[in-house]
Order: sequence, then C-alpha cells, then structure tokens
Amino acid sequence: GNFAGRYPWGGGCWVAREVYGIDNVNWLIFREWMFNESPALFRKTYLKYGERFAKFISNKPKLKQVIKFFMDLVVNKKTKK
Repeated sequence: GNFAGRYPWGGGCWVAREVYGIDNVNWLIFREWMFNESPALFRKTYLKYGERFAKFISNKPKLKQVIKFFMDLVVNKKTKK
C-alpha cells in the first residue's frame, strides 16, 4: 500500500512509535534504518505485521522495554559520531 498517502509521517513504523513515543526522534532514526538498511525479510515482516504488533504491545511495558533494547542497538549505531 501507499504509506505516505495514509499516514502523514509516511507510515510503516508503528512498533518504533509505540516503543519510543511519537515525540521522540529515535523512532524516525529506526524508520530510516528499517526502510533503507534492514534485511529485506525483516522489512517485509515488519511492514506486514507491525501495526498489529504495535497494538499488541501497547499495554505491555516490559515487552516494550525488551524491544526498545534491540531498537536502541540500531539507533545508537546510526547516531554514533
């Protein structure tokens, strides 16, 4: 589908927004990695199931902490100077 048409932020990063919060720039850093550098299978799976998974974890703070740990690995690598 056309994410840009459905979502003002371009869509596709429901889990990162759920984990970091819409006001935290880290979800955008993760999104950029996911669209441009992540393995194709990860990207395809994330885009297919991400929206449902984000809803599933929305009330599970401990699970979000675990996911954030792994997302932080990507974000920290991308922002390392």
